[in-house]
Amino acid sequence: MSDLNTFMLGPIPLRSRSKHPRMAPGDCKPFSTPAIGEILGDLREEFGYRKTSVSANLKILSQSFSYFRKKLNNLLKKLNVKAKTFRDRLEQSKDAEDYRHKGDLLMAHLHEIQPGMKSITIEDFETGEPVKIKLNVEKNPAQNAQAIYKTSQKLKRAKDAVVPLLAEVETEINYLSQVQTSLNQLQNEKQTAEDLQALAEIKDELIQQNYLTNERQGDSRKEDKDSQPYRYKSPSGYEVWVGRNNRQNDILTFRTAVEYDLWFHTQEIPGSHVLLRLDPGAVASEADLQFTADLTAYYSQARESEQVPVTYTKPKDVYKPKGAKPGMVIYKKETVIWGKPQVAKEYLENNGAME
Repeated sequence: MSDLNTFMLGPIPLRSRSKHPRMAPGDCKPFSTPAIGEILGDLREEFGYRKTSVSANLKILSQSFSYFRKKLNNLLKKLNVKAKTFRDRLEQSKDAEDYRHKGDLLMAHLHEIQPGMKSITIEDFETGEPVKIKLNVEKNPAQNAQAIYKTSQKLKRAKDAVVPLLAEVETEINYLSQVQTSLNQLQNEKQTAEDLQALAEIKDELIQQNYLTNERQGDSRKEDKDSQPYRYKSPSGYEVWVGRNNRQNDILTFRTAVEYDLWFHTQEIPGSHVLLRLDPGAVASEADLQFTADLTAYYSQARESEQVPVTYTKPKDVYKPKGAKPGMVIYKKETVIWGKPQVAKEYLENNGAME
């Protein structure tokens, strides 16, 4: 069990309260209902469609997914290239200590260096092994030692500069990978108005984070309500809530969760924030924990795997770092359980979410 971990996660705008809320029967409307026309308004305007028929809505949705996926893929490709460059520099900087040690050896054996020597082999202080050191014939012994020290210092400075840059890029990769995972989870054969609302929220998030440009003057889209999470029933009858995007994830974790819930997320893998909604004083059974872990694994980037490490902890042990992007949290006091996404997939195919 690790002490503190940092991850990206995703979805749910709900109000914190002592009793679990229930969605009204009409809250989850099928994709074909006229209610989604308003939700699709800004997407329709952006991608050039004006009809509100089911076929037109499907076309808009497909176009939107394609556009966002291409945008995210391009961003991640550039960031991964940058990260590789930083890692290569970091790998090179590992030689800093080796150069410093060679400088020390050379300084201790300056009297053994003869004019015109291109290298010298010296016995190592610590290991007794022979160490070969290249020399510049145009420099005297002391200048050769100083040149080696300068190389060591240069590599050390490079390491000090690259480490925070690499951390920043990796954080951005984690964030966009989470957005990409949320987007992929929304693309299915049975889109609902909630899925479309969640997609619109992803678009707004990318605009707010300066990854997309808002082509429209001002933000004219009116959000009457936030999209809702997926909801399922555990074997013991407790509700399991799964976020659809980063907007939902933040609300699910920091506004909806209460002290007796359990918070789940895949370990070091982008995925949804998940809550097992327990009653006060209740203890989750092994079956409930496994059921929730399976769903958590399914609603992650690793959903095609057979087994996925999933962590769970109390909501009070989940924190949002200052200035962190949507969906990114740190947590502690977690327990690890293996989730089986294929088991969850079979369950969803036979049962689906709560109405």
